[in-house]
Amino acid sequence: MKRSHGFTLIEILIVVVIISILTVLGVQMTNSGSVERNLQQQGQILQSSIEYACDQAVLQNIPYGVKFSLYGYTFSRFYQQQWLDVETEYLFPHLFNQGFLLNLEIDGQNLVLDEDFSEFPQLLCDANGQLSEFVAKITDATELHGYQVKSDGLWQMQGGWIDES
Repeated sequence: MKRSHGFTLIEILIVVVIISILTVLGVQMTNSGSVERNLQQQGQILQSSIEYACDQAVLQNIPYGVKFSLYGYTFSRFYQQQWLDVETEYLFPHLFNQGFLLNLEIDGQNLVLDEDFSEFPQLLCDANGQLSEFVAKITDATELHGYQVKSDGLWQMQGGWIDES
């Protein structure tokens, strides 16, 4: 009997199904990690930007502030009796990725944020480097994942994942 070389249709279909299942699992694992990575990155950028603004406040001897909205933040400084928006290489308006939301608590009070930036900054960094006590929480739309940046009122800030408990 002559034996044919090659694969049967069943064998090819089984391989295609296995590859499809592995591809779907791989995409799901990649996507679930990317939300968390993006949240962490957004939180670290917020923390670094506020630290830089406080450094500038001390160096220039001018108070700096942060204006928040539901979807991002921007910086301003107090100059000639008014708050002026700041836009430099390092301090500029920052909008979060689509689907991320911001929750802000200052001195233990939860603030209601609008879709637009407020007229006056909610967070202040004095010319001596002292920062308002705050907790900024960045979450995804489901609020299952979240990253927070907080300060105890001194110049130091901490960033980390929001506890699920």
